[in-house]
Amino acid sequence: MAPAVPQQPYASIRRRVSSYCAEVFLLGVGALLLQGILFALGLNPLVRGVQSGVGFSKVAYHLWLLGTVDLPLIVYYTGALASSAQATFVMRWLGLRLESVDGGRSRFGQAFLRTVVMLIPFEINHAFLVWASDPQGIPTQHPFPYAAVGIVVLLYIVTALRSPLRQSIHDLAAGTVVVSARSQA
Repeated sequence: MAPAVPQQPYASIRRRVSSYCAEVFLLGVGALLLQGILFALGLNPLVRGVQSGVGFSKVAYHLWLLGTVDLPLIVYYTGALASSAQATFVMRWLGLRLESVDGGRSRFGQAFLRTVVMLIPFEINHAFLVWASDPQGIPTQHPFPYAAVGIVVLLYIVTALRSPLRQSIHDLAAGTVVVSARSQA
Protein backbone atom coordinates (compact mmCIF):
# COMPACT_ATOMS: atom_id res chain seq x y z
CA MET A 1 0.00 0.00 0.00
CA ALA A 2 1.41 3.37 -1.02
CA PRO A 3 1.82 5.98 1.69
CA ALA A 4 -0.78 8.72 1.78
CA VAL A 5 0.23 12.23 0.93
CA PRO A 6 0.73 14.17 4.17
CA GLN A 7 -1.30 17.28 4.91
CA GLN A 8 1.94 19.32 5.02
CA PRO A 9 5.20 18.97 3.08
CA TYR A 10 7.96 16.74 4.37
CA ALA A 11 10.39 18.52 6.68
CA SER A 12 13.74 19.48 5.19
CA ILE A 13 16.82 17.58 6.28
CA ARG A 14 18.38 20.86 7.44
CA ARG A 15 15.46 21.59 9.79
CA ARG A 16 15.43 18.00 11.06
CA VAL A 17 19.17 18.01 11.79
CA SER A 18 18.88 21.46 13.40
CA SER A 19 16.03 20.22 15.58
CA TYR A 20 17.95 17.10 16.58
CA CYS A 21 21.15 19.01 17.42
CA ALA A 22 19.28 21.61 19.50
CA GLU A 23 17.34 18.85 21.28
CA VAL A 24 20.53 16.88 22.00
CA PHE A 25 22.15 20.00 23.44
CA LEU A 26 19.18 20.78 25.70
CA LEU A 27 18.76 17.16 26.79
CA GLY A 28 22.51 16.90 27.40
CA VAL A 29 22.29 19.88 29.75
CA GLY A 30 19.31 18.19 31.43
CA ALA A 31 21.23 14.91 31.80
CA LEU A 32 24.17 16.76 33.35
CA LEU A 33 21.82 18.53 35.76
CA LEU A 34 20.23 15.22 36.71
CA GLN A 35 23.67 13.68 37.31
CA GLY A 36 24.64 16.69 39.42
CA ILE A 37 21.48 16.44 41.50
CA LEU A 38 21.96 12.70 42.04
CA PHE A 39 25.59 13.34 42.99
CA ALA A 40 24.66 16.15 45.39
CA LEU A 41 22.02 13.97 47.04
CA GLY A 42 24.52 11.13 47.40
CA LEU A 43 22.40 8.86 45.19
CA ASN A 44 25.08 7.90 42.67
CA PRO A 45 26.35 4.45 43.67
CA LEU A 46 29.31 4.76 41.30
CA VAL A 47 30.66 7.78 43.18
CA ARG A 48 30.12 6.07 46.51
CA GLY A 49 32.06 3.04 45.25
CA VAL A 50 35.00 5.17 44.08
CA GLN A 51 35.04 7.20 47.30
CA SER A 52 35.07 4.06 49.43
CA GLY A 53 37.92 2.56 47.38
CA VAL A 54 35.79 -0.35 46.16
CA GLY A 55 35.37 1.09 42.65
CA PHE A 56 32.55 0.01 40.38
CA SER A 57 31.98 -2.60 37.73
CA LYS A 58 31.51 -1.81 34.09
CA VAL A 59 28.12 -3.52 34.26
CA ALA A 60 27.04 -1.15 37.04
CA TYR A 61 28.38 1.81 35.04
CA HIS A 62 26.45 0.77 31.93
CA LEU A 63 23.26 0.15 33.94
CA TRP A 64 23.65 3.59 35.52
CA LEU A 65 23.85 5.18 32.06
CA LEU A 66 20.83 3.18 30.88
CA GLY A 67 18.77 4.23 33.90
CA THR A 68 19.80 7.87 34.23
CA VAL A 69 20.44 8.85 30.61
CA ASP A 70 18.79 6.46 28.15
CA LEU A 71 15.56 5.84 30.06
CA PRO A 72 14.79 9.56 30.58
CA LEU A 73 15.49 10.18 26.87
CA ILE A 74 13.19 7.33 25.85
CA VAL A 75 10.43 8.62 28.13
CA TYR A 76 10.85 12.22 26.87
CA TYR A 77 10.95 11.44 23.15
CA THR A 78 8.23 8.77 23.23
CA GLY A 79 5.93 10.92 25.35
CA ALA A 80 6.44 14.02 23.24
CA LEU A 81 6.09 12.25 19.88
CA ALA A 82 3.01 10.28 20.99
CA SER A 83 1.39 13.39 22.52
CA SER A 84 -1.31 15.45 20.84
CA ALA A 85 1.44 17.82 19.61
CA GLN A 86 3.24 14.88 17.91
CA ALA A 87 6.49 16.76 18.45
CA THR A 88 9.24 17.46 20.92
CA PHE A 89 9.72 20.95 22.36
CA VAL A 90 12.30 21.91 19.72
CA MET A 91 10.31 20.30 16.90
CA ARG A 92 7.32 22.47 17.85
CA TRP A 93 9.55 25.55 17.99
CA LEU A 94 10.85 24.78 14.48
CA GLY A 95 7.40 23.90 13.14
CA LEU A 96 7.91 20.15 12.74
CA ARG A 97 5.56 17.28 13.54
CA LEU A 98 5.73 13.49 13.42
CA GLU A 99 3.05 11.61 11.50
CA SER A 100 2.43 8.03 10.61
CA VAL A 101 3.51 7.28 7.06
CA ASP A 102 -0.17 6.76 6.19
CA GLY A 103 -0.79 10.45 7.00
CA GLY A 104 -2.43 9.91 10.38
CA ARG A 105 -1.30 10.61 13.92
CA SER A 106 1.75 8.74 15.12
CA ARG A 107 0.84 6.08 17.67
CA PHE A 108 2.58 5.30 20.96
CA GLY A 109 4.19 2.12 19.58
CA GLN A 110 5.53 4.02 16.59
CA ALA A 111 6.91 6.80 18.79
CA PHE A 112 8.56 4.25 21.10
CA LEU A 113 10.13 2.22 18.27
CA ARG A 114 11.29 5.39 16.49
CA THR A 115 12.89 6.64 19.71
CA VAL A 116 14.70 3.40 20.48
CA VAL A 117 16.12 3.16 16.95
CA MET A 118 16.98 6.89 16.92
CA LEU A 119 18.99 6.46 20.15
CA ILE A 120 21.12 3.58 18.83
CA PRO A 121 24.10 5.95 18.22
CA PHE A 122 23.83 7.09 21.87
CA GLU A 123 23.92 3.50 23.08
CA ILE A 124 26.86 2.68 20.82
CA ASN A 125 28.64 5.67 22.35
CA HIS A 126 27.77 4.46 25.86
CA ALA A 127 29.01 0.96 25.06
CA PHE A 128 32.36 2.33 23.90
CA LEU A 129 32.51 4.74 26.83
CA VAL A 130 32.00 1.91 29.32
CA TRP A 131 33.56 -1.15 27.74
CA ALA A 132 36.47 0.46 25.86
CA SER A 133 37.85 2.12 28.96
CA ASP A 134 40.76 1.20 31.17
CA PRO A 135 40.15 -0.46 34.56
CA GLN A 136 39.89 2.97 36.21
CA GLY A 137 37.02 3.91 33.91
CA ILE A 138 38.97 6.37 31.76
CA PRO A 139 37.89 6.12 28.10
CA THR A 140 40.58 5.10 25.64
CA GLN A 141 41.98 7.70 23.30
CA HIS A 142 41.50 5.53 20.22
CA PRO A 143 39.61 7.26 17.39
CA PHE A 144 37.63 4.13 16.40
CA PRO A 145 34.74 4.60 18.88
CA TYR A 146 34.21 8.19 17.78
CA ALA A 147 34.45 7.22 14.11
CA ALA A 148 31.96 4.36 14.61
CA VAL A 149 29.36 6.67 16.16
CA GLY A 150 29.98 9.26 13.43
CA ILE A 151 29.53 6.65 10.71
CA VAL A 152 26.21 5.48 12.20
CA VAL A 153 24.94 9.08 12.47
CA LEU A 154 26.06 9.72 8.87
CA LEU A 155 24.20 6.59 7.79
CA TYR A 156 21.02 7.96 9.41
CA ILE A 157 21.44 11.28 7.55
CA VAL A 158 22.29 9.70 4.19
CA THR A 159 19.26 7.42 4.50
CA ALA A 160 17.03 10.48 4.99
CA LEU A 161 18.66 12.29 2.07
CA ARG A 162 18.06 9.31 -0.24
CA SER A 163 14.52 8.56 0.93
CA PRO A 164 11.71 10.07 -1.16
CA LEU A 165 9.80 10.76 2.09
CA ARG A 166 12.96 12.08 3.83
CA GLN A 167 12.76 9.21 6.29
CA SER A 168 15.80 8.27 8.29
CA ILE A 169 16.40 4.76 9.61
CA HIS A 170 14.30 5.37 12.72
CA ASP A 171 11.39 6.67 10.61
CA LEU A 172 11.60 3.69 8.26
CA ALA A 173 11.60 1.27 11.21
CA ALA A 174 8.59 2.93 12.83
CA GLY A 175 6.60 3.83 9.72
CA THR A 176 6.73 7.56 10.47
CA VAL A 177 7.57 10.74 8.62
CA VAL A 178 8.43 14.24 9.83
CA VAL A 179 6.39 17.00 8.22
CA SER A 180 6.28 20.74 8.39
CA ALA A 181 3.57 21.72 10.87
CA ARG A 182 3.34 25.25 9.50
CA SER A 183 0.96 25.84 6.67
CA GLN A 184 2.44 27.05 3.43
CA ALA A 185 0.82 30.37 2.56
